[in-house]
Amino acid sequence: MLSILFIIFGLLVGSFLSVCIYRIPAARDDLRLDPFDDEGNELPVEEQHVDPTLKDLSILNPPRSFCPKCRNKLAWYHNIPVISWLALGGACAFCKAKISVRYPVVELITAIFSLLTFSAFGITPTGATIFIFVCALIVISVIDYDYYIIPDVISLPGTAIAAVIVVVNHFTHIFAAPIAADMVQGFWGYLLGAGFLHLFNYLFFLIRKKHGLGLGDVKLLGMTGILLGPAASIYTIFLGSLVGSVLGVLLVVLSGRKFAKPIPFGPYLVLGTLLYIYLGTDIGKWWLEMNAGLVGY
Repeated sequence: MLSILFIIFGLLVGSFLSVCIYRIPAARDDLRLDPFDDEGNELPVEEQHVDPTLKDLSILNPPRSFCPKCRNKLAWYHNIPVISWLALGGACAFCKAKISVRYPVVELITAIFSLLTFSAFGITPTGATIFIFVCALIVISVIDYDYYIIPDVISLPGTAIAAVIVVVNHFTHIFAAPIAADMVQGFWGYLLGAGFLHLFNYLFFLIRKKHGLGLGDVKLLGMTGILLGPAASIYTIFLGSLVGSVLGVLLVVLSGRKFAKPIPFGPYLVLGTLLYIYLGTDIGKWWLEMNAGLVGY
């Protein structure tokens, strides 16, 4: 029963995350906002355009979900996670404009991580914190994939909240691993994470006369490092860079894009962080066993 409740809870939260994924970029005038053409077909991100009718849009305004095409407000039964999308054939109930499969996918992914998180860490302060953090990572990944930005509205408050959590944990120890045990771990986590990326970006600029990373990636790793400590920073940088290099090149080749075109690095950093949270210890043991002769283990 608990597993079912975790899944249902994750589906409901995932529906809210889809709202954040759409509305956070749409609230910025410098981004392309309207995802549909005149026939109601969804456009690629690079072909979308600014819609002035969305100038007052925010996560809380309007309070009810609406169709991005016809602007009709959705009834509650149009918003049942996954089920409504399937029942409506992936289209708006009013104008029949196609609604991206991303919506149910985000809901399902969030449900999976809800089950994983609360099964691993329980209904505890640690479990709640990790789940909220993972939800923020999901939103960041999709927005960065679409727009090559990691919104400050998530990373900066997230860093401040992570710092408060680590300070509280330093004195109370109410949060368990993988959350940093004390302020020393939080400090070194930030330094090894954000500090390393700052240094990499600076050296890259000296050599190539252009930035190799966006500051959003630096802020993301700063938030991760403070909350989870130095081990998480190292894991995230190593695994994120490894997976990003392999998959990034593969996607460029398969899509026919030019190598000079930027590749969103945020999703790969997120993947590294998630692997650390759920498999960190196991990965570390595997690495030591694979390199036993080199490290004298």
